[in-house]
Amino acid sequence: MYLNVPLRAYRVTGRVQGVGFRWFTSRAAKELGISGTVQNHPDGSVRVHARGALAVLDQLEATITRGPMAARVEAVERVEPSQTVKADGFRIERA
Repeated sequence: MYLNVPLRAYRVTGRVQGVGFRWFTSRAAKELGISGTVQNHPDGSVRVHARGALAVLDQLEATITRGPMAARVEAVERVEPSQTVKADGFRIERA
């Protein structure tokens, strides 16, 4: 059952909107077999909810800390998940 699979949420700050960050995150998550969402927030941050094995969640965290070339990631903060994520793929959500 997907509820037994670890869930992490991240708040990513810096220059992370308008630079392909959500697409970059979605592609990385799909390659790692992670389910979840990525979404721009009005405060200029990006929120990521990710469900998967701990080792691949660590890989995703390292990847989003680097970000795409056009981004300037200042911080990746683990936050309390604000949504439930089913194990049914990864998608980009509208703000």
